[in-house]
Amino acid sequence: MKKKPVIAILANYPTWLLCDQIPSRIGHYGVWHVAMHEAFAGTEEFEFHRIVLDSEVKERIDFEDKGTFFHVLPRTNRKIGLFTAYASDRIRVHRLLKQIKPDLVHIWGTEFSYGLCGMDFKGKRLFSLQGILTAIGERTSISRFERIHSLLYEKCVLRAMPAITTESEWARDRVLELAPLAQIRLWDYAVEERFFDSSRGLESSPACLMGASNHPGKNHKLAIAAFSRPELRHVKLYLAGEKPANYEKLPSNIIALGRVSRDKMVELLSKVWCVIHPSLADTGPTIIKEARVVGVPCIATHDCGAKRYIVQGKSGFVINSRSEQQLVDAVLTITKDAATSLCMGEYDWQRCRLALTGSTMVENIRTIYKNMLSGNDCNN
Repeated sequence: MKKKPVIAILANYPTWLLCDQIPSRIGHYGVWHVAMHEAFAGTEEFEFHRIVLDSEVKERIDFEDKGTFFHVLPRTNRKIGLFTAYASDRIRVHRLLKQIKPDLVHIWGTEFSYGLCGMDFKGKRLFSLQGILTAIGERTSISRFERIHSLLYEKCVLRAMPAITTESEWARDRVLELAPLAQIRLWDYAVEERFFDSSRGLESSPACLMGASNHPGKNHKLAIAAFSRPELRHVKLYLAGEKPANYEKLPSNIIALGRVSRDKMVELLSKVWCVIHPSLADTGPTIIKEARVVGVPCIATHDCGAKRYIVQGKSGFVINSRSEQQLVDAVLTITKDAATSLCMGEYDWQRCRLALTGSTMVENIRTIYKNMLSGNDCNN
């Protein structure tokens, strides 16, 4: 007889951070998964099993960390998976779930095969959105693989899920466009603890930060165009996540840093005057949440879910994702002087910090888990 409910989480966790057997990666990963794992460390309420599919792994690897059991399975080639409905991944996950016998399966994201794997489970299922390829593809260019994947699988996964969480109202509305009958609850993802311990110490001259992967949807083009204009030549723009090699010539005030570590990101946020994210489509992004936890004013677009942490004109600005002039004007307002940046960063700061703590995230998901395990939907 089980002593506590078993919850299996299907998600793309960066397991190389925890296990030396897993080949390490360089690049973007879902930091919110790390924050959730840390927040649930040592819990006695649930038995967690995280199931991860990894193309670099040739055979199953199992390990335990902070009370959570990890199961890393080989992942099929994505191009083969695309046209076979990810059959190999689904078989592997199905067999493992039969061994674990979870009371609830929590599936994360439509971008990989996790959504389809979760559809095969006949018990209680909860789905959490990460990104939404259909919405991104409607607003900017995406790869051929992403477009085919979204056309074949995204809508059917969302419509098959009895309960869905999204991190923002913007993400919720995009889900409802594809699955109008979906039962959705807002549940945001925590910021890692390291960002809560940072304090601001501004650079002597105005400096802004854009932290984003090299994807057309992130809209680096607009940021670079704005900071290339004479009005902003006195303001530095750090591009974290963008390699210098991606651009032949950048103005001297725009500095491409390449990939930066998580500790380096904390350092950058402590000293910049403003964070910008002119995204064309984003359920988050996390960088806006991290900035508001540190106390940095932000500029985001109407197509950013994390605009919910910006009070217009008080702690930053929400702008049109196509308006270069609105971005320039917002940057000039925030970087008018150091006092303005510090004052705007402090506005609504405590609310943002409380909303984005690990304890808040755990309290909210614990309520959802309990409701679903007791037979209610995620909103009751």
